[in-house]
Amino acid sequence: MTRQLTLVGLLVATLLALSSFALIANQANAFDPGGPPGGGGVPKVVTGNWEFINYQPTGGSYSPQFEINNENVEWLETKWIYPYPEDMDSHTLTRAQTGSSAPPIIIDGVAYIAKNTRYIHAVSMDDGSLVWQSDGGSQLDTDRQMAEFPYIGGPGAFSTFGHVHAMNYYRDYGWLIMSSWSCYLAAWNIEDGSLAWEMTPDKLCGTGEGKSNEQLGNPITGRIGTLGNMGYFSGLSSHPPMFSGETMVWPVMGGSGLGGRASVKGFDMASVIAGGEGDSATEIWRTWVMPHEEGEPNWAQDQCDDADGNGWYFSFPDFFEGKNAINCRDVPADAVVNDWINMVEGTPRYGKVHTSSAIATVWGNYPIHEQLRMVYMGTGDIGPYPNSSYKAGPNLHGSGIIALNVDTGKLEWWFATNPRDLWDMDCSWGGILAKSAGVDTLVKGCKNGLIYSLNAATGEPVWVFEPPAIDRAWCPAGQANAGLGGVSNCTNYGVGPDGSPTHPDACCRITKEHMNKAWASFPSADPWYTMCYTECLESDIAYDGKNIYAGFHINKGMQDVKPMTDFGNNGAGMSSQCEECIDRGWVYAIDKDTGEIAWEADLSETAGFRGGLLVTGGVLYVYAADGNLHMFNTENGERLGKKFFGVAVSVAPVVGADSKGTHRIIQHVGGGGGFLFASHASQGSLMALGLKENIPDLTREIVEVERIVEVDVIQEVEVVREVQVEKIVEVEKIVEVEVEVERVVEKVNEIEVTTTEEVISPISYVAIGLGVVLIVISGTLFSRSRK
Repeated sequence: MTRQLTLVGLLVATLLALSSFALIANQANAFDPGGPPGGGGVPKVVTGNWEFINYQPTGGSYSPQFEINNENVEWLETKWIYPYPEDMDSHTLTRAQTGSSAPPIIIDGVAYIAKNTRYIHAVSMDDGSLVWQSDGGSQLDTDRQMAEFPYIGGPGAFSTFGHVHAMNYYRDYGWLIMSSWSCYLAAWNIEDGSLAWEMTPDKLCGTGEGKSNEQLGNPITGRIGTLGNMGYFSGLSSHPPMFSGETMVWPVMGGSGLGGRASVKGFDMASVIAGGEGDSATEIWRTWVMPHEEGEPNWAQDQCDDADGNGWYFSFPDFFEGKNAINCRDVPADAVVNDWINMVEGTPRYGKVHTSSAIATVWGNYPIHEQLRMVYMGTGDIGPYPNSSYKAGPNLHGSGIIALNVDTGKLEWWFATNPRDLWDMDCSWGGILAKSAGVDTLVKGCKNGLIYSLNAATGEPVWVFEPPAIDRAWCPAGQANAGLGGVSNCTNYGVGPDGSPTHPDACCRITKEHMNKAWASFPSADPWYTMCYTECLESDIAYDGKNIYAGFHINKGMQDVKPMTDFGNNGAGMSSQCEECIDRGWVYAIDKDTGEIAWEADLSETAGFRGGLLVTGGVLYVYAADGNLHMFNTENGERLGKKFFGVAVSVAPVVGADSKGTHRIIQHVGGGGGFLFASHASQGSLMALGLKENIPDLTREIVEVERIVEVDVIQEVEVVREVQVEKIVEVEKIVEVEVEVERVVEKVNEIEVTTTEEVISPISYVAIGLGVVLIVISGTLFSRSRK
């Protein structure tokens, strides 16, 4: 049969090819400086930016770019290095770490680094040159701050600083805001690093009436303020605020083991957005998340009622027996009564909340579900620990998750991930708004080594994941049952001395006995061993729409107990005394719908992990304590390689584009990576990794082989007859195709671009529609040409 291609057909084919190319280019390597989608879901439009610590406000640490991917990641090389300069030449900052502990953010071809000294460095993504640098402003005057506001910071090792955990960019307002201590907040203008506004302790911790010392009390003199507080507010940094329109949400938390009545506040920022001072903001609500220091005996029961029964307690032994959570209406009243109150007769502040009791800093992001109008927050540890003698009950809402109404502050639901937390198992790292089994969920990892997928509307668990790498029954050889009173010197949540969750001492059920336990190995006063010395999961998790990715740190160690004091935590870790306490790291990919393992990878025999993960281009990036950047294929966990930098960094890498739209992997090397790894002896550097310019061509040439088959005359006649019948059918199909073309054209004209959960570029819709029309037209013309 002779096939002819008309001039019109050739033109259509050319247009079709061009439209297809434009569609692919738009999806694969677009550079749109409009910023990531703010409405949640899995982003689809490539922006070249990384504007929040976890890419977008709803979390996930996932970028849809595919320029650097699982097929070419092996060809990454260093493009430039920006060494961090010394920032403290004109300021005295005694306890601030060097370098940076926050992932960089990338906006329109510039990387922004939040230093632990509160300096900001803006660095060109093109060549690593400095664009501008700002200083920390009035935050650096620690002596004045502490003298004017005695309830901030606290004695001993606690300082006004520590390290900066994150920085976000708020595109609608042009502000950069980094982590900050509870009673101070500031924003910098992105154009030049100038200070945009400050909010002071009177506004953030008090009522804004300029009498915060009277309202919040004075821990030095022992005077309780009018708001029911005598302790210290946190000097360590809470996560940057979240915005919903002109409403800003901010946590006001106490110091770990140092008191301070915790709350969450909502502010109307309209006046600040209009150019006013930070203190011109209007407080629209304040929700207390721990009771008044005079004590509220029915605190836990009231919290259940306030959430309309949507309160949940997690119990390790019950979990191992098949129950993900216990509703607050179903717990014994005597187990939760007198929550936070010191019930030990003859001790200081008997019948009241002890001075050292507190909910500590919020380390992770707190995403907002705009449709439900809820903000979700993981809270810090329940201090003091590990000696909890002077407080009863589950200690709501420390080491847990809360959901508040953005507009009113109403407590919508809560989930106590570690009721009566006895050793720093807070739930204060990043959360993700995702979908599990078709349900909108908040997915949250906690330091107890568990990941919770919770119904976003009610808090009820969809699934709870515990990695097999965590052996709750672990104990060093020869230590089992060595403690006093028959209690093992190995105490892990969920199991007793025999390694079983059914043992009466398996901690911690929602019973009067366990919710009043003095410390984990009570009544033994000897130090004890634990699988999760200070954490088993202390990093932000990631999400690509298919799997949840998490890096676990199996951190075996030893704890001891010290007496209660007025202020401060009362135990110390001694992991170096444990010969078998070798840190190890694991990475898991978890199916978002079922909570089952998709794949897993052992980082190494001696590698811990902290900070966060990056998912992009089908690659999971993990910077572990062994000084390697590990890379895994997200489809199957195959190791794609690793790059050795020789220094542990507990901060996640990010990805973004330079001014030309070329993507780079950006990471810290050295510097202040938090306090888990001793990598803060030097200032460190920022490094950019990119693909080599001349990657070897690995494409395979496809050779077509023509086969000649001889047939007899009779078969040739039959073939001719079949072709004639085919022509008749084609004539009928031409009419159908022409009708279908008209329908497709009508549909294309009716297309309206709408905002969906998964945001797709309008250009993609147009290109898809045009491609479909051209395909049909091309087919019609080709069929006619054959006829």
